[in-house]
Amino acid sequence: MKEFDAIIGYTAVKRELEQIADVLKNADPYEKLGVAPPRGLMLYGAPGVGKTLMAKALVKASGRKYFVCRKDQPNGDFIKAIKKTFDQAAAEAPSIVFLDDMDKFSNGDERRPDAEEYVTVQSCIDKNRDKDVFVLATANNLRCLPRSLLRAGRFDRNIQIDVPHGEDAERITAYYLSQKKFVSDVDAQTIARIMDGRS
Repeated sequence: MKEFDAIIGYTAVKRELEQIADVLKNADPYEKLGVAPPRGLMLYGAPGVGKTLMAKALVKASGRKYFVCRKDQPNGDFIKAIKKTFDQAAAEAPSIVFLDDMDKFSNGDERRPDAEEYVTVQSCIDKNRDKDVFVLATANNLRCLPRSLLRAGRFDRNIQIDVPHGEDAERITAYYLSQKKFVSDVDAQTIARIMDGRS
């Protein structure tokens, strides 16, 4: 799928995202084979590894309408925004709700996994269980999220996006260098070695 062409250096993740996108786009053949589409997907890992890029590629490849929810409002208004996002997605099903940086939804820390924002997300997922609404989320730190939210039936798949190393880092570096003007003796392998282990 061409939507995933920009996901360089993450071959296994790319393959899994392509499979999920295909199930979402072409559900009928899979249902005949007894394969149920996943309810939700969580992409998690360090900042800057491309989680949002991958999520957007999945959304585009699925061909579904999508509704984005990010923490950009005060708490009371944000709770309403979460509910509104799910209501819109249910009305436009089959659709996707994209919860970007979900571990930032609450102002609390790891000791507050029962924050109202997470309880609201959980209840909205359960409320729309019979609707064809796929929930896609990104997070840096899963420890901030309640375990009950990450279980099967809510987020069936949790994919960790690691910081690239070795050949993966070199392929990513080469991709970005190909779009830039730079000194002729700069090469992807050297930069990848310098950047190894960093996003």
